[in-house]
Amino acid sequence: MIDQNDHSASADPDDAADAFPPEPSKSQRKRDTDAVRALGEELAALPASTLDTLPIPDDVRSAVDELQRISRHGAKKRQLGYLARRMRQIDLAPLRAALEKERNAARLEIRRHHLLEQWRDRLLGKVAEETPAAALTALLDSHTGADSQRLRQLQRQALAEQSTGKPPRAARELFRELRQLFAAAQDEHAAIDETNTRDLP
Repeated sequence: MIDQNDHSASADPDDAADAFPPEPSKSQRKRDTDAVRALGEELAALPASTLDTLPIPDDVRSAVDELQRISRHGAKKRQLGYLARRMRQIDLAPLRAALEKERNAARLEIRRHHLLEQWRDRLLGKVAEETPAAALTALLDSHTGADSQRLRQLQRQALAEQSTGKPPRAARELFRELRQLFAAAQDEHAAIDETNTRDLP
């Protein structure tokens, strides 16, 4: 006699499907494998100083270091396969998040470099409708703590080099001065933000 209160015999097939999700397709498995290999190649292209900051287990790091040492194509391909197998055994989410943060930092550094180049070009009169003097005034107005005498001296020397075709020693020094100026301003803003954060209730 069948117990009418026993629902096991009439279990919803959808519930069974939810309990045992379908296996990923062959094409999906290949995409996942390719993604892990690409991640391994990206790791192998990073300098040791960057790898040291990433959440990588020791065995994976050793495999990355070995991959960087190998130069022969066949051996390199085999080592990449080994690295990918090791990586598939760990949770890659923290590593991917750390790499994305590193990429964002690299993109930010590129933007900063371009900004410095733009200021240098403005100071050397390479921007239409702005004189070098006007550019220097704009720079000093936006960075009140700048060494105006030093910047004027470097600007004069760089402009003289530019007009006579001499090597751009002063222009390079001007660029370094701009880098230090903007870095100091960034540190000051970061310190102010940290102070304001501590003062929050």
